[in-house]
Amino acid sequence: MKKLLYISVFALLLFSCKGNGQITEAEAKKNNPNLETKLPNTDNNLIFSGDYNDLLTLELASRITGFEPSKAKKMNTMKGMQGEILRYYWDNGRVREKEKTTPIRKNTKIPSMDLVQIKWVDDEADMESFLDFIEPEEHPELSKISGVGESAYWNSKKNQLEVYHKGVSFTLEVDTSNNNTINKEKTIALAKLIITEKL
Repeated sequence: MKKLLYISVFALLLFSCKGNGQITEAEAKKNNPNLETKLPNTDNNLIFSGDYNDLLTLELASRITGFEPSKAKKMNTMKGMQGEILRYYWDNGRVREKEKTTPIRKNTKIPSMDLVQIKWVDDEADMESFLDFIEPEEHPELSKISGVGESAYWNSKKNQLEVYHKGVSFTLEVDTSNNNTINKEKTIALAKLIITEKL
């Protein structure tokens, strides 16, 4: 009898509660009129949710590389953490030559994966925090790239692009060639695609 009474009370409480305990955006604004809410981007339908897949999709990575999507492998290390990296890579048989380090050692060929990756995405960035993060005045290897978002810098030491646009900053790298100029061109082209189609 007691068990039936407990079940009845629990069911009554469960069904008498309004909603699931969460308040709607409208209720939150009513309770706090000064509350700022993030409005959707009116340029397109996508709002970055914090998921790196929103910005870099396999379709975009394949389009910029020209590689078959079905042959790609995906790696999303440290997902949801500050150092998260989303990477698509292909084993196309590319090799790099490692220069000899001593007169006795010969040049060696090292297998190299072709990859496209995005990391260090910050969806609460502003221009000041972006510049504080990359510190262009402290790093001579950074060169400003015009025509890519609101601000972009190429890092010639790491062969990656630092980008800021509409409150989102990210680091992007395309490495599909042993020629760094080609990799730079593809990275810049991918950044423009992400900005045009995703932000």
